[in-house]
Amino acid sequence: MALTKRGKVAIGVVAAALVTLLAILAFTGNAPGPIQDVVNAVIDKPEPCPLTGKVLHDQDAPSHPALTVKVENTADAYPLAGLERADVVYEEPVEGGITRFAAVFQCKQAARVGPIRSARTTDPKIVLPYADDPLLAYSGANPIVAGQLDDAGVISLTETSANPAYTRDDARSAPHNLFASTKKLRKIGLDMGAENTAPVAPFLFDAVIPEPSKPRTYASVSFSASNVVEWRWSGGRWVRQLDGAPMTSESGTKIGAANVVIQEVVMRDSGIVDVTGSPSPEVDLVGEGRAWILRDGRLIVARWHRSSVEDVTTFETKAGEEISLAPGSTFVELMPKDIGEVSFAR
Repeated sequence: MALTKRGKVAIGVVAAALVTLLAILAFTGNAPGPIQDVVNAVIDKPEPCPLTGKVLHDQDAPSHPALTVKVENTADAYPLAGLERADVVYEEPVEGGITRFAAVFQCKQAARVGPIRSARTTDPKIVLPYADDPLLAYSGANPIVAGQLDDAGVISLTETSANPAYTRDDARSAPHNLFASTKKLRKIGLDMGAENTAPVAPFLFDAVIPEPSKPRTYASVSFSASNVVEWRWSGGRWVRQLDGAPMTSESGTKIGAANVVIQEVVMRDSGIVDVTGSPSPEVDLVGEGRAWILRDGRLIVARWHRSSVEDVTTFETKAGEEISLAPGSTFVELMPKDIGEVSFAR
């Protein structure tokens, strides 16, 4: 059916309005991914950080590799240092129902991060998507763990192999007093043979909120009967809670993120016990399972998929559409299946 002149004009006006809207979104960095990539190439806009999807200081993201640092998460370790500078933070279950952090740094540096503690069998599975020879800083490891790290090609940056990067804080008691500089750790890692290239983006980023989503401002994630993590949407970001108040770093900065990804995972016995005789768990990160994504004060129910230990994890809606995260930092909660529980509130 042929359009009337008035119809053609109306369509033209609508099309022009859409083009204008997309142009505004693109030039502010908020257009859908493919359109934003085209505009960035045309206007030579700075490359965003691969692990956050955000441009840092109006300049291209650094091309150096990601660095992961194992950070303690107990009352004896508080306040933690440097966690607020990480691009991505994984919270993994360890023995005794507690957790530890694997903080990934790429775009920002931390002059002091820690307290740094030992590695676990889960760690190679966390870091391998970031590089063929990923950098991992930790303080000691069980011989079985150390062997798995070597077999995976992980470059281990310990107090022995990367000693100039580490310091002991005499104001704190051992073993909760070991800290390091990410800049010094990365330099030593490069000297040890790490490839000096930026990591592949582990997530899809887009300012547009995926649907369906629900408004939520509170989340509770249980790792064990004695370890429940709380998050609150505050000031345009998700802020971690500690004893009913915002958790703060050593610098006084609230620890938070643009995204909180809760990934339900199978946890099994690694066959390793710690010095107290407690079994050390291992998390399976290849396969699929349930997930919940918090961004922009909203909740998106998802499923996660990972084909191999070298691949990144993707998150999809029930309809099979890949879910994008908000540009910014991300916390990934590796919540044990059958043991952990999750709840949300408006």
